[in-house]
Amino acid sequence: MLGMSATACGGLGCGGGRDVILRTAAGQEATAEDIDREPLWLLPPGGVGWLHLEVAPSASSVLGKYVLADLQARFPLPEGAGFVFERDVARFSLASYSMQGFDFAGVATGRFDVARIEAAASEYKGGGFAPPLVRSQYAGRSLFTAASVGFVILTPQTALFGNETGIRRCLDRIAESRVADDLPPWVKELLMTPNAAFSLGADLQANPLTASLAGRLSALRGATTARGLGNFDAPGINLAGTIGHADHDAARATAVALLQAGGSLNIYGRLFGLGQPLQKLETQAVGNDTQVVLAVDGGAVRTLMQKFLPPPPAPQQYSGEQHSLQGWASSAASAPAPSSFRAQP
Repeated sequence: MLGMSATACGGLGCGGGRDVILRTAAGQEATAEDIDREPLWLLPPGGVGWLHLEVAPSASSVLGKYVLADLQARFPLPEGAGFVFERDVARFSLASYSMQGFDFAGVATGRFDVARIEAAASEYKGGGFAPPLVRSQYAGRSLFTAASVGFVILTPQTALFGNETGIRRCLDRIAESRVADDLPPWVKELLMTPNAAFSLGADLQANPLTASLAGRLSALRGATTARGLGNFDAPGINLAGTIGHADHDAARATAVALLQAGGSLNIYGRLFGLGQPLQKLETQAVGNDTQVVLAVDGGAVRTLMQKFLPPPPAPQQYSGEQHSLQGWASSAASAPAPSSFRAQP
């Protein structure tokens, strides 16, 4: 069970000015050392949503292995790339935007065999339901896309991924010497919390799209921000979060609405054969924030993934190791779960 206080997500402030890591002449792009030093600074400002995942703590639990294996199956890399997500990626962050519709860009850190990956990707023509990878050049970099989603290997330690618009905005920042600390303060605060397998959040007032989401969902009516920290320990997903509001009455209304929604979710869960998806749900209004702690059954999460996410491409075999991904990630052998964590405020 989650051993984390919901107050860990309280408070939006995080000090510090806007530091620019590139001090070169205009038009001189970032070096590999610049990119590897602060890879998150490659992401453009103006993000409305955020997801960060640490691979090692996620891989130490059954559900975490399942999620990582599914990500592996969806990653648009052919056999010859020799890439294994769980082995080669240490962490990744994804930000969503509203640039030309719904756009997203992310950065992954780990180890990447640039020459091998680019060579294999250049030769890959797709197969079955998997679309071909198309190689193009943008800002002096090789960009590989499949159905407008793709990646760029920047250095042996850093890679960009996302949809084409999101990736191009990141490459513009590199090429035009605009790489800077544009991370929102609340994102920095989430990243400072130790032992979290993942963190996520959204600015619900950032643009009309997110504002309409808060307006249509009664449990989020009046909310301005939502953020949380979690892990994949038993029973499946554990999350502690905070939903910000303009006043205490709105925060209290959200706390009540979430409890009601949770009860309804478990009723529908039993009707549809999911058992009791929510194993724990606690809410309270503290000042202008609604604090939430919940635990979700891992079996229900796997079932929902199978029912509502499109299946990944056909399984691929990676040289040197056998990784049968059989469409959906099969249940991994049980591994000792890390002790529950307590985040620091």
